[in-house]
Amino acid sequence: MRTPTSVMAWQNQPYLTKWELQELYDRCVDLAEETDNRYAPLVQMWRDKPHHYWNDIIQNKNGMMFPYMKDFNGDQRSAINGNIKGLFFGGGLDRRRKRPPYFSYFGDKRLLVNACVLFNESKNIYFADFYCHYQYHYATVVITNPGSTQDRFCQRHHLVKLDPFNNPLLFIDDNDYSVYVTLGVRVEVFITQKLNIFSVFNNGVGRLVRVQPRGRGRSHKNGIPKKAICNICNL
Repeated sequence: MRTPTSVMAWQNQPYLTKWELQELYDRCVDLAEETDNRYAPLVQMWRDKPHHYWNDIIQNKNGMMFPYMKDFNGDQRSAINGNIKGLFFGGGLDRRRKRPPYFSYFGDKRLLVNACVLFNESKNIYFADFYCHYQYHYATVVITNPGSTQDRFCQRHHLVKLDPFNNPLLFIDDNDYSVYVTLGVRVEVFITQKLNIFSVFNNGVGRLVRVQPRGRGRSHKNGIPKKAICNICNL
């Protein structure tokens, strides 16, 4: 299939510099603190997909979810676009309920996984992107295994490395190692490793549930670029 012209245009953009990424991160933190400076426990992260996606993993892939190439969603100059593989999980809680959204634009089945399985003291965390499409602002963070290919990529491209125990977006409580997330922006988590959902089920750290679908019920193939007229998340 031919790559759309709009995607090719994004690919020709220079990557965000170290200083631009830091400015984007600062803007993200400022907005989060101004919007809602509270934090809430993130008990589980979630991944929403159509039921046939999960059926394929269960029936044909021995329960294994393999990382896929990051699309061009968000800032068109983000270095992770089209360059690094991972799996997106949701971390942006509803501010009022402090729970995951009860509906999904990405499918009718939701995999819930205990947050501490995906993000713990053995991982590195990086800020990668800050953007909006319509109503909400999103922060993208990347979780890596230290020293991995993905980890070296994040360092080489100057992603903002965060202290896993002390940062304003997604952090681990150093008393009980539970995970907390900001309520000021919606955090999405790019996990750069494969995950076996049979192991998740057997170890009692996650489950598949139904979720109310909205809209297309699936993600856009190449992602959606950030809203160009926003003066908050555009440099």
